Amino acid sequence: MNSMSGLVTENPQVSANDLVTAKQMAEALHQHYPGHLWAVTCDGNTGMADVRNLALSGNWGFRLKLRDIYSASEFKKEVMRAGGELLERYRLRRGVLNQDHYSTLETDFAGRIKADRQ
Repeated sequence: MNSMSGLVTENPQVSANDLVTAKQMAEALHQHYPGHLWAVTCDGNTGMADVRNLALSGNWGFRLKLRDIYSASEFKKEVMRAGGELLERYRLRRGVLNQDHYSTLETDFAGRIKADRQ
């Protein structure tokens, strides 16, 4: 899990290809893990995509390498793995958000949900 502070507004100019790729990734996450607040950014210049769950943390998530050539199923599998692992790091089950369980998660002194960052 990587710290991703500053990525939300770091580059407000987004290419159409990056926007479409991020949208496809976010839609896959919303389809498999509904109810969660997913955020995906892509940067074709660096070849990287960042996956975060803003309800858990805007600063922590996963960075995925975008490949030039990949199958749609492989692409979706990588995104699902990153999203699912992020949920598990916050002690949430993969799948639909369980609001009752979410409200019982342990927080730090500032009210941020604690995660397993190892």
